[in-house]
Amino acid sequence: MKLYEIREDLLETLDLLCQNSEEELAKENCQEMLCFLKEQLKEKSNSILKYIRNLESEKRMIVGEVERLEKMKKRKESKLAFLKKYLVQTMLDLEEKKIETDIGSYGIRKSSKVEVLDITQIPKEFIKVKEEKTVDKVGIGNYLKEFGELPGAKIVENYSLQIH
Repeated sequence: MKLYEIREDLLETLDLLCQNSEEELAKENCQEMLCFLKEQLKEKSNSILKYIRNLESEKRMIVGEVERLEKMKKRKESKLAFLKKYLVQTMLDLEEKKIETDIGSYGIRKSSKVEVLDITQIPKEFIKVKEEKTVDKVGIGNYLKEFGELPGAKIVENYSLQIH
């Protein structure tokens, strides 16, 4: 049986039990059905719990692999930056602008960029200010708990699964 079928049957059996509480035979049948459905629910929940634990284990493995690959990526980026800087310095030392090889060519080009040494000394006309609006959810939550209403906000109750 599927979980939703077990749930539906449980609800139907509980309804029947409430309706036929006077008839002893019907009550007995409903209680047997209830016991059977609870056992089915337990078995199905056991399978679902195993599947959840398997997915969590796979997720942890993936997170570990992503971390390993990120570290590898950073090492490669560092090595790449070092080699490029090394080639530029070598070409400057040799006063070469371009070098041709069997597999390709490479060259250097002069460029410039602005480096800010002390932002406090920069005139205000060159300072850009970004304004960011954020919502104080903790403050709103406290207000709602104390006063009950606030236009544009409400407290939403949720449930989370606790696996032990």
